[in-house]
Amino acid sequence: MNLALPAAVLAGALIAVQATLIGAFGARIHPFVASTWVHLGGLVFGGVVVLISPRLGFELAAVRQAPWGLLAGVAGVLLVTGVAVAIGGLGLASTLAVVTGVQLLLGFVLESVGVLERTVALDPVRIGGAALIVAGVYLVVSRGPVAG
Repeated sequence: MNLALPAAVLAGALIAVQATLIGAFGARIHPFVASTWVHLGGLVFGGVVVLISPRLGFELAAVRQAPWGLLAGVAGVLLVTGVAVAIGGLGLASTLAVVTGVQLLLGFVLESVGVLERTVALDPVRIGGAALIVAGVYLVVSRGPVAG
């Protein structure tokens, strides 16, 4: 069974949950500090999982082979900080719409230049799908955050 689609659905759900939590947390303390605490929690969770599951292969040699991979952690802190700030001004749904739209568009660019060592060409169907998502982002964001 291919787990790619269920993993993507779970990741999407977790992004919404994480964004909700970081939005509330970032409203109470500085968003960068909130992001730092969130990532510290993730580090502790990841550390525990690695310690109880040694077959995951937590090897320093892998990091030595691709140290640039650690930049993903920097991107994560900045991402979570940005989400914490954006939710306060745009609301949760608008923030997630913009983040999703930007992810998709940048994903197309990165795939088309072969960043992951595999080039994926743009075709009319993918471009049409992206246009629909961008239009959806516009529709969601143009209303602004809806007061409750």
